[in-house]
Amino acid sequence: MIVEANVPLKLTLFGEHAVVYGKPAIAYTISENLKVRVRESEKFYVASDNLQLKGIRVDLHEFKIENENVKKVISYVTEVINYFSEKYGFNNERKALIEIESNVDPSVGLGTSAAVVVGTVIAYSKFLGLDLQKQDIAKISHEIELRVQGIASIMDTHTETYGGFLLIRENKVENLNIPVPLTFSAGYFRRIMTTAEMLRNVKNLKDRDPSLFNSLIDSIERVTLEAKEALISGDIDRLGELMYVNHGLLFSLGVTVPILDQFVSMSRASGVKGCKVSGGGGGGAVICTKDQRAELLMNALGGRIVNANPTFQGVTVKLI
Repeated sequence: MIVEANVPLKLTLFGEHAVVYGKPAIAYTISENLKVRVRESEKFYVASDNLQLKGIRVDLHEFKIENENVKKVISYVTEVINYFSEKYGFNNERKALIEIESNVDPSVGLGTSAAVVVGTVIAYSKFLGLDLQKQDIAKISHEIELRVQGIASIMDTHTETYGGFLLIRENKVENLNIPVPLTFSAGYFRRIMTTAEMLRNVKNLKDRDPSLFNSLIDSIERVTLEAKEALISGDIDRLGELMYVNHGLLFSLGVTVPILDQFVSMSRASGVKGCKVSGGGGGGAVICTKDQRAELLMNALGGRIVNANPTFQGVTVKLI
């Protein structure tokens, strides 16, 4: 028996970084995905022929890891196995080969780490004979992220579990009913700083100047809530305007880098209605209102375009 989970990746439209401090954020699932397959094995293994893991195969008993991307993925998978052993008492008697497949690079702001967690939780639980509901998948996945990272918003795991456009505030999720079909242009650039470094930059600003910091994230909150109304009403012009404002606030927080600022600035100058960094910053993902000019510019500056069309199903699982 092979169990396969299909997890949609996500983009953040508004509120990144501020969401860590209890402010609202808006994210949605896209037409790029990550697959996790679980099958019977004589030992616990993790394997991937892409996801920048270079075909590495790791024996979890030996736990020999030579790459930070591998280490992070293995930590998530191992913690999922440990969770089901502790919670349901399986005691690792059903060993599995866990295969991860994605055409998108990790750690670029598209939620690949969360997708590994969500996909492994639903596929491995199904492999064990459990039939968990989506609220269970989301809750467990967030707990796994907390165990591994120490701190994590529910945004990525919940968005990828449920699908569609979601407003996330603290531990609450609101599904946004978007009456008008929306599409976006998006992609990513090489990251030169990690999300952890970006989070430290933001925290350093908070510690140095709490008043300025609070003013910035309060402004991000206002922009996010106004963007919610623009999304629901289908006001693309207003949405685009707010995207540029949000990017400027993230620049002020210190999480953008020159290539992202250059791309956003040139997009604006060329007439693209809206554009901003998406996710942790330090390079990585950008999102714009749908526009061929943005995609041409992304190619010209060395970015990689992704399929940013919205999806609404969330994670799915099947036997193959």
